[in-house]
Amino acid sequence: MKTLSVLLIFLAVICTGCGGGTNTDAENAATERNNVTSTDDMKASLESIAQTGEMGSAAMGFRETLEELKKTDSAKADQLLSDLDKLEAASSPAATKKIAKDMADKL
Repeated sequence: MKTLSVLLIFLAVICTGCGGGTNTDAENAATERNNVTSTDDMKASLESIAQTGEMGSAAMGFRETLEELKKTDSAKADQLLSDLDKLEAASSPAATKKIAKDMADKL
């Protein structure tokens, strides 16, 4: 019976977790960065990636944004899509930083 009580308390602690459910400013900014819908948003995300060398989910929406850019500037969009392939394949933070900076400069 004592084991059951300890088990129930342990289960209650696990289920409640530890921490509030509120988002911090950093989490809100990260969420906004993931919603890339314009070249300005994309440039801001690329500049952030160029600083940290970590892409994570910050590049979500890049490809769609560049597909939209094709309608107005096909040559630039094609070059940036090629760079995006390289960025996604980058294997080191240094390479990620360099490619992201180059892409941001093109925007």
